[in-house]
Amino acid sequence: MDLRLKDKVAFICGGASPTGREISANFVKEGAKLFLTDIMIDQGKELADELISKGGDVLFAKMDVSGYQEVASTVKQAEAHFGRVDILVFVTGYAIPGKFVESGLESWKKQVDVNLYGMLNVTHALLPGMIERKYGKVVSLMGDSSRIGENNLSVLAAARAGQIGLIKSLAKEVGRFNITLNGVSLGILDTSHHKPGFIEKNREKLVRPYPLGRLGMPEDVAPMVLLLCSDRSSWITGQIISVNGGFAMV
Repeated sequence: MDLRLKDKVAFICGGASPTGREISANFVKEGAKLFLTDIMIDQGKELADELISKGGDVLFAKMDVSGYQEVASTVKQAEAHFGRVDILVFVTGYAIPGKFVESGLESWKKQVDVNLYGMLNVTHALLPGMIERKYGKVVSLMGDSSRIGENNLSVLAAARAGQIGLIKSLAKEVGRFNITLNGVSLGILDTSHHKPGFIEKNREKLVRPYPLGRLGMPEDVAPMVLLLCSDRSSWITGQIISVNGGFAMV
């Protein structure tokens, strides 16, 4: 299926993560132009160089989504370079797992700043241009904890539940400008844990709740993201779509 993404301009937050890399590579295959951002400079530059070597029109910039002025400046850079931004994909996430009663303000603030304020910052900076051009696609990735709750992820779940509220509210607010906003809610990915060796050590326990008998991979996620970023999904907005191996069926 032709997703009609050729020459569309996509702004990717968290492009250097394993899932961000897969999404970015698929955009390039479809002929889209990419403005990659991430806080990980070396990994971001390496990815941009790799995609350019494969014929992609790609530019990378370091960006911390939690800083509003930095986000606004980076968005201006993207719009100046490519002339516009058609698509926003928010892959960025930050978690500090642990018991809520044992956590504190510093860990709460970091998770809310990245996961909720990050999404607020980027959409606030990009939506005016989309409204002016009467076209835009916004997709945010989140974990299933945002929909169903999860042990030891209370603050992350709360912050990403805020993302869901933002997506649904903005979908109603800007739909008349031909702008869609959707979320992709994920189960555990084989590449997602921040502690080396954690998944391999705990694989049997982690896989148990998944009817499909395995954890997810970035290539399980990218096709849904690209579909929601394409005109093939022009009548889908305000939805949170699960890509989770059957972990939760609500």
